Amino acid sequence: MIRKLLPESVGVPLGCRPLDALVIGASTGGPRVVEGLLRELPEDFPVPIAVCQHMPPGFTEVWAQHLDGICRLDVSEARTGEAFSTGRVYVAPIGRHMRLIRDKDGAVSVRLDSDFADSLHVPSIDILMSSAAQALGSGTLAVLMTGLGSDGALGMLAVRRAGGHTICEAPDSAVAYSMPGSAVKLGAAAEEVSAHEMGQVVIARIGGVL
Repeated sequence: MIRKLLPESVGVPLGCRPLDALVIGASTGGPRVVEGLLRELPEDFPVPIAVCQHMPPGFTEVWAQHLDGICRLDVSEARTGEAFSTGRVYVAPIGRHMRLIRDKDGAVSVRLDSDFADSLHVPSIDILMSSAAQALGSGTLAVLMTGLGSDGALGMLAVRRAGGHTICEAPDSAVAYSMPGSAVKLGAAAEEVSAHEMGQVVIARIGGVL
């Protein structure tokens, strides 16, 4: 199922808009659907990818290694200060917030910050997506998949307001719809897409196919 929820942002149509990054957030039920999405992406996928998946302590490194073995892109747990580069998938480590930062010369890198007492989830999808909106603006494609709670809704709204494109997993495939549903209720999602169609839709959006 693919359902348009909002008109495109005022200004440059999506198909003419340069996209610079894919940012993915997920929680309950997410590892399976995120894996399914990443496995569909080709080795020449033209933008870097940041992933924030809520997991128990110690699992993100193992999961990243697993993904690296089955995907055509290079996958690793993110390290602070490394360049945000095409052909790479950066997995946010448990216990650190991951942000995308643009320096004065225009280069984008990854920054990891220590736990914050006021954060329900560490890493936080909201923080990752909001940083992408600030660093990359309309070049961001944000995808929010299955999960409990509302983490990611505000971050996705920031992407939307920056002119980026936003996709939520549809209720027919989400194990837990409350997280993507929160983004939909907030008016942050441009469209809803079932998990089994997410890969082809992401490839089409990045490739500028409406």
